[in-house]
Amino acid sequence: MTTRNQSEKDLLLRLRDIWEEAVAFRVTVVDEGNCRANHRVGQEFEFSWRSPEGICTESLIGMYPILHSMRALGDMRELGSSKRNVKVYSCPSQEIKFRIEALYRCNICGNKLQFDHDGVQSPQLQCTRPEFPLRVCDTCYTNYKDRRIEW
Repeated sequence: MTTRNQSEKDLLLRLRDIWEEAVAFRVTVVDEGNCRANHRVGQEFEFSWRSPEGICTESLIGMYPILHSMRALGDMRELGSSKRNVKVYSCPSQEIKFRIEALYRCNICGNKLQFDHDGVQSPQLQCTRPEFPLRVCDTCYTNYKDRRIEW
């Protein structure tokens, strides 16, 4: 026989146990030159909150404002890009060009979310903290829409 507390516990989803970052980045070297970090065309880095091993720290620091803007769903077309979630960045010494692409993912399972000229296309779940929007895939929305969600 289940008790009320067990039933409530079964309906609770604790994000801290399953959290997936909503934004990851794929940074690809698209033009090379005389580089102390030895970057070459085609070299790729994929990361979220932690810096990727092997990327030039000067370049990473320089591209941080772009990464931060993309994390906040900024539109790179306002900075001259042809795509909302892609920006080409030249390193501080103007030797290397990087293509920075934001990858938007489900906060629960990590699956890629649909993205178009209007932004991320996903249903949102409500957390007990209203300032904490959750972007999720259709499957996670269906699986968790009736649950209480807290950090």
